[in-house]
Amino acid sequence: MSKKNVQMNKTDIIEVRMKRFFAMIIDWYLTNMFAVLPITFYLRDGDYLQPFMFDLSQYSFQTGFLLGLYGISIGLIYYLFIPSFIWKGQTLGKKICKIHVVSEKQEEITFKTMCIRELLGAILLEGGIVISATYIRKIMPLVGLSSFVTPLKYIAYALTILSILYAYFQPNSQSFHDKFAKTVVIKK
Repeated sequence: MSKKNVQMNKTDIIEVRMKRFFAMIIDWYLTNMFAVLPITFYLRDGDYLQPFMFDLSQYSFQTGFLLGLYGISIGLIYYLFIPSFIWKGQTLGKKICKIHVVSEKQEEITFKTMCIRELLGAILLEGGIVISATYIRKIMPLVGLSSFVTPLKYIAYALTILSILYAYFQPNSQSFHDKFAKTVVIKK
């Protein structure tokens, strides 16, 4: 790959934005479905799925905490390990939509870069729709931090929306977590 900074033309930016949007929906859906598998198949006691079943405080501390760790792990595997080691710069949604993450210099992303992008940027900074951040907030009441959940949730959603709006006005459509990690999403 070229070592120069990425500069997309206007048509490419619009196409990448649309593909990125659809990839985000695919990824959000898949990670949420994987995260609720234990509840769906093992913890509903033969009953129909009910909204309360997804509240981790409805279970014993140990079960709720393990479900929370499982949800966080799903996010880490999906958004961090798969794009770092299996599909270089791609989640399944990005693979389907034929886009991928590269450095601003169009170099292949590294595990360190993905840690900065996903752990610090997408989970800790934004945290609105990423499954790991959701499950961190779901664990908080289990350890006595329930008063922080609602404010953190609103802050996370606000930062995620601001990040999406910010990306819209950036020349390479970079969101906060992209700027933070010096990455860009381009066509494959």
